[in-house]
Amino acid sequence: MNFKKIIVGIILTSVVVIGIIFAVNNGKLEHSAQPVAQESEKTELYTNSQANFSFKPPTSWNGHYKVSQYAGVDADKILPSAKHVVQFDYATKDGQGSETLLMISVFMKTDWTRLSSEEGTPVGTSIAESNDMVYVYTTPQSNPFDSQSEDGKLFDQLYGDLKINESFALLK
Repeated sequence: MNFKKIIVGIILTSVVVIGIIFAVNNGKLEHSAQPVAQESEKTELYTNSQANFSFKPPTSWNGHYKVSQYAGVDADKILPSAKHVVQFDYATKDGQGSETLLMISVFMKTDWTRLSSEEGTPVGTSIAESNDMVYVYTTPQSNPFDSQSEDGKLFDQLYGDLKINESFALLK
């Protein structure tokens, strides 16, 4: 009888430990910021296999942007209920600052339905749906720079070159 209790105790303890390890690993920081297409004539295709999409920035963006990606709890901190968030940020001429040109977020369909029906400024625009996930893009409401400054003029140009419907694709 005691032997059975010991075995059951070991099994239950193992299940709890495995559950804790799994929970800790799922909450790991999954953020990375990386300069993309610094001085290339050809625009690099950004691919996010976890979020299941790709995005090809306009060639005019070459050398002027960086990508930051977030998943899980880190994505939720950027945009509540998001499972993935990827920001394409304009890098200022002096290299000291950045502002978001485009943000692509991935939501569970139920979360997106709730969010998109809320009053106020919309979170973004749905661009695709797949496997109960909704892909949403968000762009700036206005130029964050003085429109007559170098950064302001370039930001306007880069934003104007964005063709999200032609540049976004779900991975197969």
